[in-house]
Amino acid sequence: MRTPRLSDERGIALVMAVFAIVVIGALVAGTFYAGRLEQRTGLNAMSGAQSFEAAEAGLVDVLDNWDPTVYNAMASGDTLTLPSVSMGGHSGYVRRVTRLNDNLFQIVSAGAKTDAGGNIMAQRVVGTFARLILPLVDMSAAITVNGTMTIGGSTQVSGVDRNPTSWTGSCAVPTDTLTGIRSSANSINTNGANCSGLACVQGNPRFQGGDPTVDSTIFNDFGGISFAELAAMADIQVTGTVNGLAPTLTGTVPARCDKTNNRNWGEPYGGTIYAPCFNYFPIIYAPNNLRISGGRGQGILLVQGDLDLSGGMEFYGPVIVQGTVKSTGTGGHIFGGLMAAQVDLDPSTLTGNSLAQYSSCALERALRASATARPLGERAWMQVYSPN
Repeated sequence: MRTPRLSDERGIALVMAVFAIVVIGALVAGTFYAGRLEQRTGLNAMSGAQSFEAAEAGLVDVLDNWDPTVYNAMASGDTLTLPSVSMGGHSGYVRRVTRLNDNLFQIVSAGAKTDAGGNIMAQRVVGTFARLILPLVDMSAAITVNGTMTIGGSTQVSGVDRNPTSWTGSCAVPTDTLTGIRSSANSINTNGANCSGLACVQGNPRFQGGDPTVDSTIFNDFGGISFAELAAMADIQVTGTVNGLAPTLTGTVPARCDKTNNRNWGEPYGGTIYAPCFNYFPIIYAPNNLRISGGRGQGILLVQGDLDLSGGMEFYGPVIVQGTVKSTGTGGHIFGGLMAAQVDLDPSTLTGNSLAQYSSCALERALRASATARPLGERAWMQVYSPN
């Protein structure tokens, strides 16, 4: 038997080759693992970013499409979860709105990125606090007029606060008695026995003339919101002659208030079949002269030119006119308050069966219902770490 020598190196090449293959395989496997890990990390980061952007889009969606008839009617403590929205690319969001108090809301939006099978790959939840922005209208009289004015016929002007007849449960008990007519002029022209000695005007005082605070400012600045800004928020724009205003519904079960109809300015009568429009208080803007004959409506009426009312038209809420106001014949009936800027100093005329009735409830409901929400300036958004 031949004894091998210890110095014999035959077969070492195979061992070295196998060892090299193992090392190279480990390096290749490590490279592939690191590459795969980096790819997954990048995909996860991209999914996280897409879900975060979807969540932010949900916040913006709520604020930009703020529906006063829905959100402003919520009671304090109520939470409303809105339907989910798909953005395409397997991403979308779900929003939740909570009313914290009269003026403050919390909005939470959960954005998610899913795969083709609907499995969630990433989710981010963000929130913000939003405050209602209410126009502050200086309505301290049934009628505020910048210039001369004529009243007569069967006209009635009252600064004694009164709730609309059918608004039971929607208003507090009225206690205020304001000025009947507030004017920058020193006197009022009257026609007929009904208004002789301002007998057709109620208030304390009935007439406040020569008021230096009645100038262009109060017709254009509403608590930091200008007339132009308020007009830009209008839900309805009209011009010329408008006849037969009336609420309308759409759909069947349940029927909804038809906000696409420019002749639908809400339903100021409680307990009718048009109840879905009872909380609809649109902002109506007329960039030119406007004539309204008959019908009923509510909200905020803004007129850049002159306003002519007739046919017993009824409106509930503030009426702000940059020109003159004329109400004759059966006349117009305004519940809330009337402001006429009288920029051309022609007389405003209320004759016939016209009515201007101060109503703090009509003003409050109209201004609050038409208010929009804006995020608090101190914090645009906040990260929420649980969607619950």
